[in-house]
Amino acid sequence: MLGAMFGLSVALLVISIIMFMRIGDRTGGGSAISGGRISENIDRERSGAITEATRIVSPTVVSITTLRTALVRPNPFLNYHRLFQRYFSNRPVPGAYRERYSIFGSGVIVSQNGYIMTNEHVVRDAEQIVVTLSDGNELDAEPVGSSVVYDLALVKIDASGLPFAPLGESVDLEIGEWVIAIGSPFGYLLNDTQPTVTVGVISALNRDVKSNPESNAIFRNMIQTDAAINPGNSGGPLVASNGEVVGINTFIFSDEDGTTLGMGFAIPVNIAKMVMDEVRQYGKVRGVWTGLIVAEMNPNMAATLGINTVSGLLVDRIIEGSPAANADMQVGDVIVEASGMVIENAHDVSRAIYGLHVGDIIELVVLRGGERKAIGLELAETPSRI
Repeated sequence: MLGAMFGLSVALLVISIIMFMRIGDRTGGGSAISGGRISENIDRERSGAITEATRIVSPTVVSITTLRTALVRPNPFLNYHRLFQRYFSNRPVPGAYRERYSIFGSGVIVSQNGYIMTNEHVVRDAEQIVVTLSDGNELDAEPVGSSVVYDLALVKIDASGLPFAPLGESVDLEIGEWVIAIGSPFGYLLNDTQPTVTVGVISALNRDVKSNPESNAIFRNMIQTDAAINPGNSGGPLVASNGEVVGINTFIFSDEDGTTLGMGFAIPVNIAKMVMDEVRQYGKVRGVWTGLIVAEMNPNMAATLGINTVSGLLVDRIIEGSPAANADMQVGDVIVEASGMVIENAHDVSRAIYGLHVGDIIELVVLRGGERKAIGLELAETPSRI
C-alpha cells in the first residue's frame, strides 16, 4: 500500500515538474527562447493583413449626417400612404407642417484636400451635410456632383493634409477572398467617432440587383459580401486585405424587421473612380450615346430577314453624325457581342455599356451578310437634343 502511494506521489511529482516547465515557457521562465518564439507568432497573427488594412483605411472613413425637411401631415395615415404621397404631396394640406430630420451614412476620404466619396442616397435632397472625421472634428461639406444611376456622390470639406484611402481595382477581385466593411452603422447611438469594422468574404461578383421588387431600376455589376453591413454603413468603403478600397457599401437584403440576411452589396471601386473623375471635371456624370436605334430579335424577325439567329439586337436606324454613323455601322446589322459579352437583348447591351464614359470605345461584333464583323464604336456624350 505504501509502495503504491509512493509510486503515485512520484508520478504526481513528475507531472507537476512537467506542468511547471510548460508554465515557465509561457511566462518567460524555463526556456526563454521558446517563449519568445510563441510571443512572436502571436504578435504576427494579431498584426495580420486584416488589422494592417484596417489601420490604413480607418482614419479615412467619416460619418455623414444630412439634414432634410419633410412635410408632416396631422393624419399619420396621410404621411405614409403611398397613393397619397404620389398624387397629393405637392398640394396644400390643412394643419400640415414642416419638420427637419437627419439621415446618417458613411463616406471615405479620397484626396488629401477633402474630397469624400459616398452614396447618392445618403446626401440626396440634403439642406446641410455635416462630416465627422475619425478624430471627432465636424465640418460642413458641399456637394460636388452625383449620379442617381450609379448611386454615388462626391462631396468636399474645406480641409487639407487629410489621410486618404488608396483606391484599388475591383476587376482583380476573386470570389472567396477576405474583405473588410468600414463605416458608421448606428453611429447616432454610439458615444464616439471610431468607425466600425466587420469582416467577410467576396460572396459573388457582377450581381445585377433590383432596387426593389416593384422597380425597373437595377444596380449592375455589384459586389456581394457577407461582411456585416447595417444602416449607416452606406457610403463607407469595402476594403481588400491589402488595404485598398475595392467598393462602396450600398445596401443589404433584410427581413421585414430589418434583420440582415448576410447579403450585402457594394458598388465596384472602378465605377466609383469613373464617377469621381466625371463630377470633378464636369460636375455630373455625362451620359453616353451610340446613336443606334435597335430592336430585339425574335423568330418572326429572323425568318423575315433570313437571318440565322433569333437573339441579338437588330439595327433599325442610325442617327446621322452619331458615333454609330462614324463607326460605319449599317442598318440591318445584328449586334451579337459587346465588350466580349454575348448580346441577347437590350438588357445585355445596357450592362455592357454600364460604367463606361465618354471617349471609351465599346467593341461590337455584328452579323452582316451572314458574316461576323468587329466594329469599335467610340462613345459620345448624350446630346441635349437628338
